[in-house]
Amino acid sequence: MLRSDPMDQRKIGIHYDPVYEEHDTGPHHPESAHRYQVLRKSLEALPEEFKRLGRRTAKLEEVLLAHDKAYHDTAKHDIEALRETLSTGDTNISKDSYKVALEATGAMLTAADAIMDGAVDSAYCALRPPGHHALAARGMGFCIFNHIAITARYLQQKHGLKKITIIDWDVHHGNGTEAIFISDPTVLYISTHQEDIYPGTGQAHVRGRGDGLGFNLNLPLPRASDGKHALKAWDKHITPKINKFKPDFLLVSAGYDARKDDPIGGLNWDDETFAQMTKRCVQHANKHCQGRILSMLEGGYNPEGLALASLAHVKALA
Repeated sequence: MLRSDPMDQRKIGIHYDPVYEEHDTGPHHPESAHRYQVLRKSLEALPEEFKRLGRRTAKLEEVLLAHDKAYHDTAKHDIEALRETLSTGDTNISKDSYKVALEATGAMLTAADAIMDGAVDSAYCALRPPGHHALAARGMGFCIFNHIAITARYLQQKHGLKKITIIDWDVHHGNGTEAIFISDPTVLYISTHQEDIYPGTGQAHVRGRGDGLGFNLNLPLPRASDGKHALKAWDKHITPKINKFKPDFLLVSAGYDARKDDPIGGLNWDDETFAQMTKRCVQHANKHCQGRILSMLEGGYNPEGLALASLAHVKALA
């Protein structure tokens, strides 16, 4: 579908839903329902020009676009057995976590369809649990299913797109997303993250494997560095990489734990940093992929900071 002039007012979709508060990680867990409630209320206050998008339950075959059947079955069994954590790693779960994870994936696929159908130009999905640490055969790092990896495969399979760029600006490296696409030249994975923290991956020398060599870009950043440091990395490394790759669609793992005062992260980005990164995404999308951007919430554990940074991102999308 042809797009209007990219200088026109962009139509932005947003997704949020109380269903994500049913994933109960415990009262003192950083990835809590409370952090989501604060964010949801801030998004509810956005003007009606931001089109609210719905959700659906992802199908098994959609989850299997990025995950092994054996892992899916293990995660489902762990949750139905009322375990407190996934047996594969450090992810708290509750009785409704399987349902909520499928709704989160389904919301991303619904938003992808809305963008491809022209209902909106771009969209932000505020959902939980997050996804970028989930590997094909292992959930970890608060993540059950890798929503953004599934969405990339869905865009290729259902909509016939050839090349997808995933930009991940969570403070933690998205090891799951990297691993799923490490040998794939059709998906360019780019990550800015704090060096030498969980999960211990994301070294700059990891550039891909086999046919995927050169399609993985890791930019580890020093502890306590600010947004100017990150934006310099964008301009020096990310912009040339995207311009060379020329993607059909931009996906963003939008974590906000690199923001100052986050209890888990150690970087000092401000809200304008997220706005500036978003504006760069919009420029690349307008240039290469008809303005198409779909972002999703990953980390961010200071509730008020999470809400402010998310609003900066959403408004910059427009």
